[in-house]
Amino acid sequence: MPGLMATAEYVTKVHAVCTKTGNLAHYSHRKVKNDNVVLLGETEEYEPLSRAAYYKEILQEKVSKLEVKDVEEIPSKEK
Repeated sequence: MPGLMATAEYVTKVHAVCTKTGNLAHYSHRKVKNDNVVLLGETEEYEPLSRAAYYKEILQEKVSKLEVKDVEEIPSKEK
């Protein structure tokens, strides 16, 4: 019969747990350096992270890519 829609009696929502904080994980963070758009994997390739842990991880990755060419000593303002 057209127009009928299946309905569920129960819905169970499953959440991942952040491996860093233990909070609910909202992000799946790729741990391996691979440029493929699609990468199949499990715990070696991905880890569930909370929002705070994800942004911290992304920031650490960006900082690790920075190159310091010349170190300049900043004079102190001591009198």
